[in-house]
Amino acid sequence: MEKIKILAAGDIHYSITTPETEGRQTQYGLEFLKRALRRTTFERPDVIVIPGDVLNESEGMGKMLAEIKDALERTKIPVVVIPGNHDADYEKFFSFFGNPEPYIFKNFILYPFVDVYGENDICTRKGEEIEKFISTVKRHPDKKVIVLQHNPVYPLIESSYPYNLTNVEKVHQRYKENNVLLSISAHYHPGQELSCKDGVYYLTLPALCEDPFRYVEIEIEGAEIKVNNLQIKNPFPLCDNHCHTQFAYCAEDITIEKILERAELLGMGYVCFTEHADQLYLTEEEYGKALSFYEPDVLRRKREEKRDRMHLFRETVKAAKSPKVRVGLEVIPDRNGGISLLPEDREGMDIIVGAIHFFPEEILSAVSTRREVWFIDMVETLMKNRIDILAHPFRVFQRSGLKVPETLFRPVVDLLKSYKVASELNFHTNTPEHKFFEICLAEGVKISPGTDTHNLIEAGEFYQHIRFLGELGVLPDMFDSVLYIINN
Repeated sequence: MEKIKILAAGDIHYSITTPETEGRQTQYGLEFLKRALRRTTFERPDVIVIPGDVLNESEGMGKMLAEIKDALERTKIPVVVIPGNHDADYEKFFSFFGNPEPYIFKNFILYPFVDVYGENDICTRKGEEIEKFISTVKRHPDKKVIVLQHNPVYPLIESSYPYNLTNVEKVHQRYKENNVLLSISAHYHPGQELSCKDGVYYLTLPALCEDPFRYVEIEIEGAEIKVNNLQIKNPFPLCDNHCHTQFAYCAEDITIEKILERAELLGMGYVCFTEHADQLYLTEEEYGKALSFYEPDVLRRKREEKRDRMHLFRETVKAAKSPKVRVGLEVIPDRNGGISLLPEDREGMDIIVGAIHFFPEEILSAVSTRREVWFIDMVETLMKNRIDILAHPFRVFQRSGLKVPETLFRPVVDLLKSYKVASELNFHTNTPEHKFFEICLAEGVKISPGTDTHNLIEAGEFYQHIRFLGELGVLPDMFDSVLYIINN
């Protein structure tokens, strides 16, 4: 049976000049779209549709359209984009996205309408556009038709503002007569759930630009239509125990201030700014040589020479302190049984996260049994040095191009349980192993949600965490007992 999966986002209202208008978070338009598109890696749609109001105004139109186009093209997924009443200069709009054309996928044809607006945003579909539509679908009598337009057709919206097309009865009649299965619109920001009139289904998308920043996934199989309502804002106030800052050499566009903006916007419980400790002691070149592992005494020398940045990191986070801010450090083991942290710098830290970031060359080239013994020794070294969380437990294998040895799952869980250390659920360049976390849950080992944020679209992004926990059978009402949360 033929089926199609559609990702649909309406009313982005992206703006680089107007931060917020009428409750629209316009400055985040591109970022919210990127977050939705990033999730397509896991929920791969067949096509992406954006039915209008991509922008909020014409100022800076070229730059904004180029950014939106680039984000969409990076997905490598077919896209149908039409303009809305806020997209101003249609000629310029089409110069980026092309004139909307019907898109055929298997047994479906997606037909985009570009309607015209008169005074006060009154919208009427031209008769010639209706005739063009009829002519097109008659050439494809075997296709199920999905139509796209900016303004809703049905249900009728009671308002002094003209949301619906003025000639809805005529438009609906033509849809009914021409095999239209589904009509997708936007424009009315609250959105309207899937409804049916005379065998034609109608869906009005909610606005991506308004809290909770919603979009939808539509699955059609045969005559069955499923609409999955999704949102950028976290449906539960999760806490992030692993978020980097501008002090990280590997940071991209993040700052503490920008991350806290998103924490508030996305409804997070708290953010722990957990910075690489060795990066705070060492220069970027020294960090690249892993001096904290090979020459642990370098940390003390840096402190005595007053060349480390630990105090500056502390002061910067302290200035941002609030009930929703925590401070922590990410440490690695060293070859002498210690960690990349001076004892006095543990004071005042809410969380110490331990991680294994690389295999020394002699271990990487060794037989697998020796490598696994070394790995377990390093994990226990971290725990003996009183870490709270083991970060991305097996990512070092993945990054080294090695298969993660399942034989290590039980020994690592036994160590976590023995030392009362939480295991981090982390998706930053990392694929967590279901089987390992199943053992953690069975043994009562806490799970720590961590974004490992290095860029702004990762900040507060828990979509994958919630999805993964659901696959493990962990429901939101279980979070308090399962997740590692600092309550202070």
